[in-house]
Amino acid sequence: INTGAGALAAPLFGVLLIPVIGSKVSLILIALGYTALIPRFMNHRWTALSVAGISVGLISPTIELRPVLKNARIVTFHEGAMAAVTVVEDSSGHRLLRVNNRFQMGGTAAAAAQYRGAHIPLLLHPAPHRALFLGLGTGITFGAASLHPGLRADGVELLPEVIDVLPAFAPANFMPWTNQNLRIHTADARRFVRSITNRYDVIVADLFHPAMDGAGSLYTREHFTAIRQRLAAGGVFCQWLPLHQLDEPTLQLIVRTVVDVFPEAQAWLLHLNVDAPVLGLIARLDQSASTAQWIEPRVVGPLGVELKKLAMADSVRFVGLLLADTRQLGDLAGPGPLNTDDQPLVLLRAPAFSYRQDVKPYETLERWLQLPPCDYSSLFNRSSADNSLAAQQHERYALARNAYLRGLIADAEGDGSVAVERYLESARLSEDFTLGYAQCLSQVSLLARSRPAEAKSLLGRLIEAQPNRPVAAELLRRLESSR
Repeated sequence: INTGAGALAAPLFGVLLIPVIGSKVSLILIALGYTALIPRFMNHRWTALSVAGISVGLISPTIELRPVLKNARIVTFHEGAMAAVTVVEDSSGHRLLRVNNRFQMGGTAAAAAQYRGAHIPLLLHPAPHRALFLGLGTGITFGAASLHPGLRADGVELLPEVIDVLPAFAPANFMPWTNQNLRIHTADARRFVRSITNRYDVIVADLFHPAMDGAGSLYTREHFTAIRQRLAAGGVFCQWLPLHQLDEPTLQLIVRTVVDVFPEAQAWLLHLNVDAPVLGLIARLDQSASTAQWIEPRVVGPLGVELKKLAMADSVRFVGLLLADTRQLGDLAGPGPLNTDDQPLVLLRAPAFSYRQDVKPYETLERWLQLPPCDYSSLFNRSSADNSLAAQQHERYALARNAYLRGLIADAEGDGSVAVERYLESARLSEDFTLGYAQCLSQVSLLARSRPAEAKSLLGRLIEAQPNRPVAAELLRRLESSR
């Protein structure tokens, strides 16, 4: 009897009872079962007290097995056989997806970055008609695919509990469950890729937490090989990587494994951020050169409106996200082992890194910023003089971008003076890259009241850096006239 009951316990509670009635009632049922085993010769008072206590826990709506949060409220909570999923809303109204009260799987505060996670790989294909998204999370990245005209997409999510809470992230996720061109599948990403016969123009692998149990298998050579087999001719594959959750050796291991299967891969930045930097390993099977006007023809209709909001509506800023070309990425990968099914090195290494307390989120990114600019000329048709000028323009933009990111790192380190110098350098390097210029203006607004002389000096240097941009000169005139 004991053996049979022990064998039935896991499927009975883990698969049936917890998803249906929740862990609270399930635990109370276990307690009731033990109460029924109280020997008859014992005092009935103890039996009555036990039953009374269990009954109070059963009927009380205020006793719940949910995380306790500060300055936030629980929007919805789903328990299932696979995970306990919570949607949390903070005091500013932003919603966050949490799995097992440990892993954060995206939210509305970072919606812009998640939209980019779909648009960047889709825009790198000249005319995508079918796309596959591995991992849904909030559905924000997957839903953004609905803006691309003529595109049909499949989205695969392992946890049914995550799919259940997708409505909590509407309208930010464009409600993909209501769109006939978007299909949602509950399945393991590896098995789904191996079992289908469809071919896709674009396959996007979401940010998988490397330390999460089983995530290491999504970075193996075997999995990437299966993905390549599912790409149509000229297809694009994108694997997003959370740089702030990977140390340099583990990142090199993943890059090396991707490059082994996709020697065409390049490294792209998701956004210009040092708090949670994200790198995309993107392989375009069609490496033919493009024109300098890469993005502009696609900036039409609802997609064009969204791209303008995301500052992705022109080719200079879009291509400016390219961090390492094919040759550079191969050099960065270097020699060494691959992550394979029989040698799951990511599975073994990544969890240890997640427990380190001395790691800065931008450490790995800072090393990559030391790379020289990419060979942008390889992206464009060399026969055109305009395209040659565009390559030079992109190179200056990349140098300014790197200076700006180093400025953000200096700010994060608390070194404001170094940060300002790097922002000025960024403004001086490229007129197309405006974020360094904008950061200097923000610094001026902070200095204007308390240290006006420093504010004037900074504006003067900013005018020298970009004399054709009038904002700094106008602010300097206002500052001088107010004194």
